[in-house]
Amino acid sequence: METNMQSIDELEEQIRDFVNNPRKRHALMQDTAAWNLLCSCLDTVGDTEFAISAYEQSRKPPTAADLYLLVYGVLQALFIQQDAVENLCQALVIHYVPDKLLKEIRDIRNDSTGHPTKRGGGKGRAYNFIGQSSLTKEGFDLMTTYPDNRRPLFRHISIESLIKNQRDMIQKVLTEVLRRLKTEEANHRAKYRDQKLEDIFPSALGYYFAKIGDAIDGSKPREFGAMHIHWVAEVIEAFKERLKERGILQAHDSVVYLINLIEYPIEELIMYFTDAAHTSLNAKSAHIFVFFIDKHIEELKSIAKEIDEDYRKEP
Repeated sequence: METNMQSIDELEEQIRDFVNNPRKRHALMQDTAAWNLLCSCLDTVGDTEFAISAYEQSRKPPTAADLYLLVYGVLQALFIQQDAVENLCQALVIHYVPDKLLKEIRDIRNDSTGHPTKRGGGKGRAYNFIGQSSLTKEGFDLMTTYPDNRRPLFRHISIESLIKNQRDMIQKVLTEVLRRLKTEEANHRAKYRDQKLEDIFPSALGYYFAKIGDAIDGSKPREFGAMHIHWVAEVIEAFKERLKERGILQAHDSVVYLINLIEYPIEELIMYFTDAAHTSLNAKSAHIFVFFIDKHIEELKSIAKEIDEDYRKEP
């Protein structure tokens, strides 16, 4: 194993951070079953590592019964952890081929504590026995017999070796999963890094609002006000389209909330300037709507700046 390899706990946490990135999370949650599978797998990888670590830190059990429970438990934890990692790759649509060492660990678990009494179909092709006198926290002797004339197979099972081998393999798999997530995110950011969302909001916005105010007061024609509020609406629409292109519009609840807040007063102001007979606004309420839009666009600009800063960073 590489000396700088991260632990399973560290890798699980970093993968969790990546899939909870707003854009990635929104995309994954379009398939509810895959999202739930992914969440279950991440929890299970961490939980089983917790259980395996507890085994390593435990003292020698006081009775043979306790010892059986401890050994059965750690072998089951190893088995479950393998399933969790395989299903994690499935949820993220990452091709997974288990290493032969992992298959050997599964076979040992099945032979000794999973299905020891009959391995194989029909009457079975193998029957297994743990030598009770050999059983310790560190491992045990396993005898496998066969229904034909083959000699029994005797093996000493070192649980410490099983744990080490599995950790090595699982760390490599999770490292590859993390690498793929990082690469995907890095490519996405690189594609849009030079397209600043903040630039969608022109410096002339303040001028637009001033002229809308003039039209409300009557110093400019209503058509002049309608033209400038339409330009404001086009800015909001352009911002929405840029976010949709990146797949992040629905991923940011605060953005959706602010846009929904802004769109209604924009529509009302358009009606105020273009259909005076049917508008419910007067000059005072129209000014309030302009102020409301202006302040909330400032919030959108602040969010756009934060997103731009994120896109300039390496994932």
